[in-house]
Amino acid sequence: MVYRNPGGRENISNHFQFTRDLISIIPGNDGEVDILLKLHHPNAVRFSRAALRRKAEALIDMVETEKEHGKTIMFYSAIVGSIPGQLKTAKEVLNVFVEHLRDSLHDVVIINPGEHFIEGMDADDIMYMWEIFQRSGNIDIWRFQSVDDIVKSFELMGKKVPPEWTGKDATYSTGCTKEMEIAMQIQKQYPEMQLIGPPYEKFQRRKEYGVGKLYDRTLAGSE
Repeated sequence: MVYRNPGGRENISNHFQFTRDLISIIPGNDGEVDILLKLHHPNAVRFSRAALRRKAEALIDMVETEKEHGKTIMFYSAIVGSIPGQLKTAKEVLNVFVEHLRDSLHDVVIINPGEHFIEGMDADDIMYMWEIFQRSGNIDIWRFQSVDDIVKSFELMGKKVPPEWTGKDATYSTGCTKEMEIAMQIQKQYPEMQLIGPPYEKFQRRKEYGVGKLYDRTLAGSE
């Protein structure tokens, strides 16, 4: 990130550390340019586009091999970070239901995005990587999480559906909404791809929002 505010050097020339490299460029008193580089915090994880593309291409290679062996490829889109304070539960709901599908469906390879998450990824990293995979034309069935899927997940966990999850489905996820837009485009290219889940129209309620960062924080704390 380049910072050009002459009066704001103190904003980065201090003890605070950031997730991005910062370069402050301001004119010096002698007519020369004063440049200050502040490197990102060593614990901040950054993913380059090349690294994300390599990960997506590795998954593409894997599913192409599975398809050569007669397997059907299903991609499952579900709520992960869209319900405040429920990130841990969302992952559990996702993983439990995908395992249920794997036990129920023969010769179907189910891609669960939650199994390919790397600590430090933000939502933009995730969307970029998965869009490469999604546009490869290898998805036979694209399933979006439904209310019934969520009810079944809690049933499998031996729990009642809590208030935070009652009536929820993939349409409550900004990421899933963007994925539905992609899915509709892909289906025009590959009409044989099957879409399962809430209807397209229900996703329109969130289409105006951006994805941004993947956070799970509330004022009262988080899981």
